[in-house]
Amino acid sequence: MSIVEYAAARILSPLSALLQKPLSLVDSQSPEARSAFSVRSPIPRLAIVSNDGKPFTDDQRQLLHEIFEVIRAAEENDARFRELESRMMSLQRENLDLVVRNRVLSEVTTRDSLTGLYNRWYVLEKIESEINRSLRHGSPVSLLMIDIDHFKWVNDKYGHSVGDQVLQTVGRTLKESCRVYDVPGRYGGEEFCIVLPETRLSATPIIAERIRARVADTGTPTNGIHLAVTASIGAAGIDSPPEDGILSPSALIDRADRALYTAKSRGRNRVEMWDSQLLEIPLDTVNH
Repeated sequence: MSIVEYAAARILSPLSALLQKPLSLVDSQSPEARSAFSVRSPIPRLAIVSNDGKPFTDDQRQLLHEIFEVIRAAEENDARFRELESRMMSLQRENLDLVVRNRVLSEVTTRDSLTGLYNRWYVLEKIESEINRSLRHGSPVSLLMIDIDHFKWVNDKYGHSVGDQVLQTVGRTLKESCRVYDVPGRYGGEEFCIVLPETRLSATPIIAERIRARVADTGTPTNGIHLAVTASIGAAGIDSPPEDGILSPSALIDRADRALYTAKSRGRNRVEMWDSQLLEIPLDTVNH
């Protein structure tokens, strides 16, 4: 069973509850798939069948098609995700179960398919919610931006399949290095991030250094070799709300990014903290 087919099977139960209709998945070439009680899925080899002897309505067919199309496209098509989210919110206003909606969406939209970490969009939402909580209650929050050193060289020398294995290994190391309430995510490409709620800036360098050391000590066994990689880490955060009460997620990310690029420019495989003097450093002068 492919990853896409597995994801489709996982959401079948909440979809049945959502539509109040028993559903099953069948081979698209089977006789059941050609009946009046089936919907052809955008996912190859799969069709959805209604087991209550009642045909699907046009709205139900459209909803099923949209959901399974999002599964197929995963997070590569953000526009379709927004359409699906809007559709599910509309169903909520029609008094459908909010818990079911969250279960369906979370299966499809919160995880990076390669590493299993949270994806970029979930992390951005979490950063925003933690900043809002900090502004309301004075809670500290910190952010780590983590970039694998010389990752392009790994891809060029060993191929993208080995590069994917390295990403998976680093992702697993980050997840195992986090507390239960931290939010590790894949920000994009070879860049990762970790949101650290309730974490003061004074504690952040110790956490970041521990993660850096674990990444450096954890290699990726592949093709008879033990491939070691390192990572550079930039850290930023807030201990209390700024006086003007303004700090956006993009501003916090920019601070951590500038610290990350400083770590790159100072030799890689190191941790750097945000400092206001980093505003003078152009971000496009450092090769990863």
